Amino acid sequence: MAKPVLRIHPLPASLALVSMAVGAVVLIGLTTLALVPLLLGLGLLACWLVAALLLGWAGVEGLAALERWFENDPRFQR
Repeated sequence: MAKPVLRIHPLPASLALVSMAVGAVVLIGLTTLALVPLLLGLGLLACWLVAALLLGWAGVEGLAALERWFENDPRFQR
């Protein structure tokens, strides 16, 4: 059985290729613009997480220093 062949003339084929190329550029551009806020939000979330971890660590270290001060200061030995 013979396979049907789709033949498109050069002018309509070139117009279709140009249209597809423009559409691809537009879709890639819009997708990139849609991802920018998402990536900025993820970066901000990561910064908040690092800040929270560092503040927690600083708090624990501060409490440990306060405990050492309580143990070594003669005013608290009574």
